[in-house]
Amino acid sequence: MTIQTEDSTAIRELAARYGDAWNTQDLDAIIELHTEDSVFQAHAAGSPPAEGKRAVRDAFAGYLALLPDINFAERSLHVGEDHWVLESTMTGTVAQAIEVEGVDPAAVFVAAVDEGRGARVEVPCVDVIEVRDGLVASKQTYLDSMLMQRQLGGE
Repeated sequence: MTIQTEDSTAIRELAARYGDAWNTQDLDAIIELHTEDSVFQAHAAGSPPAEGKRAVRDAFAGYLALLPDINFAERSLHVGEDHWVLESTMTGTVAQAIEVEGVDPAAVFVAAVDEGRGARVEVPCVDVIEVRDGLVASKQTYLDSMLMQRQLGGE
């Protein structure tokens, strides 16, 4: 039996609004739910974290340009008093060339524009979201880059 506190109920409501904003690709609504000093990192991409609301907005704009129909189908939501963890399936249609880096530099691949554009991706995703003062302070995203590579025609 799960006991809901006032804090966890507020986190659930924030998670629902945040998920709706992402699934409608509403960049303004997404960013409105972030703190000024928020941090975002997509760990599968191998890129450094985006720090600050403006940098986070730019990073998210890049993902929305890459996957304009991006969607996160919830599989499981775990809520605490100052965070949530969302296990989802991320889907989208690639609108431009995509680069995904593997752990081994020799495994880096780039899907060419002709090969990557129009490809449909569907990968498991985990978001670890920290909340402060009712807003998203940190979003750490983990997804299966090897599966994405296979879906884009990589070896």
